[in-house]
This record gives sequence, C-alpha cells and structure tokens, in this order.
Amino acid sequence: MRVQGPVKLEPVWKKYIWGTEAWMLSWLNEGLEDIPLLIKIITAREALSVQVHPGDALAWEMEQGRGKTEMWYVLDCEPGACLYYGLKHRISPNEFRKRIENGRILEVCQKVPVKKGDVFYIPAGLIHAIGGGITVAEVQQSSDITYRVYDYNREDDNHQRRPLHIDKASQAVGFMPPLAGHHPMGPRIQKIGYSRTLLVQCLYFVVQLYEIETCMEGNVTNSFQSLLILEGEGSLECAGGSMKLWKGDSIFLPKGMGAYQLMGRLQILISEV
Repeated sequence: MRVQGPVKLEPVWKKYIWGTEAWMLSWLNEGLEDIPLLIKIITAREALSVQVHPGDALAWEMEQGRGKTEMWYVLDCEPGACLYYGLKHRISPNEFRKRIENGRILEVCQKVPVKKGDVFYIPAGLIHAIGGGITVAEVQQSSDITYRVYDYNREDDNHQRRPLHIDKASQAVGFMPPLAGHHPMGPRIQKIGYSRTLLVQCLYFVVQLYEIETCMEGNVTNSFQSLLILEGEGSLECAGGSMKLWKGDSIFLPKGMGAYQLMGRLQILISEV
C-alpha cells in the first residue's frame, strides 16, 4: 500500500525491564515498511543500559543492517535526573574492554544533568544511556542494533541477566569525548504566527521544533515529514481535507504531498530526511 495523503499513525507499544517505548513512526506501520526513520517516545522508569550503536559500514558488515545515529529531545524529567553522554576523556581500546569486563565503565562516562527541552545528538559510536525518571522523544535511523556494555547487573523475570556485547561494542565505539553542549543546533527563529528551532541536522535526518501560536504553512516536496504533536491542539488542512490534532498524535505526510497549513496552539517536532 502506498500512502497518498496525511495519515494519523497508531503507536506500537513495547515494554522493557526499565520502562516503555511508544514507536510513533516505524517499519511496523502499514505502508511504511521501508521508512528510513524510527521515532519513539521513551519513558525510562529506570536507567537504560549503557550502550553504543555501530555506523552504517560496521552495521552492514556485522548485522547486514543500517547503522544507528539518533537524537533525543527531553520531554519531561524528575528533579535531579541525569543521563550518560559520551566519555569524560579519551581512553584506549584495551582500557575500554577491561572496564566493561570489570563493571567499571561508568567511571569514565560523562554524567549530565537534564531538564525539559534539552537536546542531545548521538552519532553512531558515541556511548550513552538515558537515566531513570526521564522521558524523551527519540529520532533515529531505522535500525534496532544496540550493543550493551553495562546493565547495572539487573535480572529479568526469569532471573537472567541480559547479555553484554563486548567484542562488537569495542569495534563500534569511538574513544573520544562527545560533542560539546546539549543545546539545539540552531537559534529560535520567530515568524508571523509561529517559531521554529533547528534541534538537530545530520546526514540522516533534520529535526525541528515548531511552536505554533496561530498558524503556519508548510510544504512536503522531496522528503516525507513526520509530525509529532508534543503539546496543544489544532488542525491540519491540505488539499485532501482536514484533520484534528491533539497532544500525542503522530502524523505522516508522504513525499510530494504538497502544501499544508497547521492551525491552533501547538508544539510539534517535525522530522524529515
């Protein structure tokens, strides 16, 4: 089935040992099996494992799949919440392996306090982990390849520890500290009726935050667009008709759909490739 006009997608819910994910746009949506992005709402009751993802070349070599570069936009967090974002300083591959084996990798991971509205760009190869009490919107390459390096010695319902991936992680990880800062890549630009902020732009996706006060006009030409409604309510108008928008909605606009208008008071993440 080829998607012709705007579609409101049903999230696919997944439950994990640490919390839940709502897959808001993915290959699991009918007609979007080849979509190059995976967009989630991640709610971390406990900390996620410390992990790293491979780039395209290594992912294809080891898993015959895509690499995984991603970004996080912090939607909410408990007071004092933190996450791990890269290394404090450069380490050798040998030290990396030994620290995983000894359960001491957290000692060299950079722990960062978070607040609502923070933005983190996570290129493939950057070690990272979402902390407990944090909810993020995640935009990533359409890949589910994850190499765990630390999991807090947790056990599942069958009293089994999830495996670590020492050999693969050692090939995938970069050993330098992360990019500086956890702020949007661009400034907030005020327009008539709305503002937009470039959160992340990279080879694989562009993610912008739109804060609509009355209305804005958009156009879908060379790429599809994903609209994730973070706050408010309003409507989408296009040649194919109108659609009501509410907080929590995920809207897919297919490539070449053309002009549309958003009206209301809305906060929206718009992602495209």
